[in-house]
Amino acid sequence: MQSNHLDQPGISFKASVARIPRVTGTFTGFIAGFMFNNRLHGFTEYNRSCMSMLSTSEEDVEIEFRTRHITLRLAAPVDKATSLAAPVRGLMDGRIEESMTSVINLALSETSTGLVVFSGEDRNGSIEISGESKTLMPR
Repeated sequence: MQSNHLDQPGISFKASVARIPRVTGTFTGFIAGFMFNNRLHGFTEYNRSCMSMLSTSEEDVEIEFRTRHITLRLAAPVDKATSLAAPVRGLMDGRIEESMTSVINLALSETSTGLVVFSGEDRNGSIEISGESKTLMPR
């Protein structure tokens, strides 16, 4: 998911969750960034963030990322999708469905108190869901 079309100027976000290959198998990796008040709030395992919730269906997607200090929650209905070329074994032979007109609700809050620092709605958000999302769920 990603968007640069939020209620206030200067706010944008990007979030990605995927199965990452490694020598001994695969693991669920994630990276998310939320630009707000000229500060980039980053969420990734490298800074000890966690993906505390992931829920996907044909109709909607919800994701929550947490650090010790801040929580980012994203929720959106999946809008009409367009079929795009996707890589398969190094060639662009696959297809994925991507919506570029979704409305995404975002909330940034303090993890310890739940105090909402930002809450807004994005327009023209991009959402791509491909593969078995059940394999991405946090344990």
